[in-house]
Amino acid sequence: MNSLSARHSALFDKSWLRPIPMSGLLLAFTLAFGIVAILCNVMVRQDQYDIWAASPQTTTLNDVVLFSTTDAAYFLKAAEIAKSDGTFNDHLALRHYPNVKRQTAITPYPENIRSFPLLSIMIAHLASSDTINAIVSTAHQLIPITAGITALAVIFAFGVTGYWLEGCAAAIGGCLSASYLVRSSAGRIDTDQLNLGFMYLLMGLIILASKSKTWKQYIFLCIAVGSISYLFMWWYDRSQLIWFLITSLVWMTLALRRNMLLALVGAVIVIGLSGATVFNPFGSIYLATTIEGGEFLFPNTYDTITEISRVSLVDIFRQVTGSVEMGLLCVVGLGLWTLRHPATAIAFAPLMLFGLLNFVIGNRAIFYSAPIMWFGGAFLISLLCRFVFTSITTGINVRQVPPGVLAATVAILIAWSSSPHDYTPRPTFSPNVVAGFTDIRQKIGTGNGVVATWWDYGYVATMFSGLPTLHDGGSQSSPVTHFVARSFLEPNQEATIGIFKFLATSGLAKMETHTAKTLLNEEFNTSATAPSPDLYLVVTNQMTGWISSISKIGNWDIEQGEPVQLRGNPDGAEVHYKPINCRFNAYPQQLDCNGVRIDLERGLIDGQPLLVGWAHTQDGNLLRRRDFDHDADHAIQIVQNGGRISAYFLHHQLYESTFNKLYYQGLMEHPSISLHYDDYPHIRIYKVDGTPTM
Repeated sequence: MNSLSARHSALFDKSWLRPIPMSGLLLAFTLAFGIVAILCNVMVRQDQYDIWAASPQTTTLNDVVLFSTTDAAYFLKAAEIAKSDGTFNDHLALRHYPNVKRQTAITPYPENIRSFPLLSIMIAHLASSDTINAIVSTAHQLIPITAGITALAVIFAFGVTGYWLEGCAAAIGGCLSASYLVRSSAGRIDTDQLNLGFMYLLMGLIILASKSKTWKQYIFLCIAVGSISYLFMWWYDRSQLIWFLITSLVWMTLALRRNMLLALVGAVIVIGLSGATVFNPFGSIYLATTIEGGEFLFPNTYDTITEISRVSLVDIFRQVTGSVEMGLLCVVGLGLWTLRHPATAIAFAPLMLFGLLNFVIGNRAIFYSAPIMWFGGAFLISLLCRFVFTSITTGINVRQVPPGVLAATVAILIAWSSSPHDYTPRPTFSPNVVAGFTDIRQKIGTGNGVVATWWDYGYVATMFSGLPTLHDGGSQSSPVTHFVARSFLEPNQEATIGIFKFLATSGLAKMETHTAKTLLNEEFNTSATAPSPDLYLVVTNQMTGWISSISKIGNWDIEQGEPVQLRGNPDGAEVHYKPINCRFNAYPQQLDCNGVRIDLERGLIDGQPLLVGWAHTQDGNLLRRRDFDHDADHAIQIVQNGGRISAYFLHHQLYESTFNKLYYQGLMEHPSISLHYDDYPHIRIYKVDGTPTM
């Protein structure tokens, strides 16, 4: 071991490879560059908010600034309830209705603040009142602050390894990389705004603990790691991340202190204080193809979520460093740093490998790797500058601080120019859509009702309508999502009502008692005329873009656990609104679409009976419709909004679906359905009377 260490020192213990010794001059430049890094992160987010403020018609509703993530409303609603002295059980009663409400009635959460998310508690504590305006305003004000804290944590993590200036560059490149900026930008009220900061702060404390001079200092720092890990678990309840950090702590303790007992004591302290639990890495929903629900097999809805889709290695480099070339340079720098500091590099390995988790859980975790990648790039630039200066000059100050400062300046400029710092997100939901949910609250108050719509709207619907929803972002993987998708695809609106009423009354408990799909369908038919809460069916223009995911989830055989292949549909289970370029010179007798002649009188495409029908809607109302007695699979829908007219080619399932009829055609084919709110083409809300219809 000693000979190996000696050989390593002979090869890599060069002045231009070592960390720059701390001095007054280095401290001054570290403070200066650190302030620059923090301000860059803060000002980018603030500039985004300034851009939002300049266009309130797209970002604001009734003085409430909206948000750029579906999960924001979850934390905001929880903060509102906490501020008004409600309990977390009150919050859960509005989610995944009625399933969570029944579950918490049996096993309620403790009535204390620890039950609430830490982010919600922070917002509630800082807000001036429990009004939506006060809660949302406070949450937005936290975004630039947490961005600055995250940059500081990154600087600290690399600074305690001796590379303070390089850490400043990493704080700019990593925290402003595309992989992280889109997850921590204006309106992104979510745990991601501080997840990166927690990880790098804890890694820095672990490095400090392993370098401590005495066992008392080590224990004290392990207590600090455990305590902050507890806050991290409260902030973002993922034991997996804490176990990664515990592994690094044990490794660094063994590598630097060579004391197995001390390493075990440190691990026990962190486990005990953090509350991290054992987990099965192979039981992750990300790895599942189907999800069990009683005797049935449901689709894994995670397959339809863009932010957890897998991307290529090339795209990882682009998201993390801005380009493939820069990514390769960062990897080279990390490799050289690993050769110079192998023990420390192994401790940082979890942060390096988060990017590779893309191929397991999708791209949502690669932002954890962004700062360390940029640290590698900064290290490479520093190494080259210091090597050149060392070769041509003498004197410790010339060899160390000035070239280090020059390298940090270059690295910061490259990091800034490579980042999408001019990126500005758009609110996830438009003011028009949110106004629809607000209208429900204004008209019925806290009366009887349940919102039935797609899961993306779950949290925002609950927050602004005050009503419970059938599913949301935290329950999208439940069987409810399949049945909601199926209900929107049903051609018979009574069948749609039956499914929704069943979900709002019997729920999953009753579903799981059945062993055959035929018996479940009988339950749906019975529920159509049974009492239930009033239902508010929400259909929007956004859902036309989501219809591919909706159909992929809804067209599923829950007995076989496989997708249903639609006849005549090249995309299998997925249906789409496919735009076609048509000339309307001979309309309504015929269309000429991309050189293909469509006979609208007889339902022919180039002389073949390929259409089941066609429809023409104007501003959300059915203007014309023709149906044909053809054994065909497709239809054409002409959509006219104001002076703009478009044509779509679609599978007959989508053409005849409840969603298409309610959204595009305004057709209410069941007596219990009435139009509650209409702001077509943005949103339409239909009320389904919960009393039995004779």
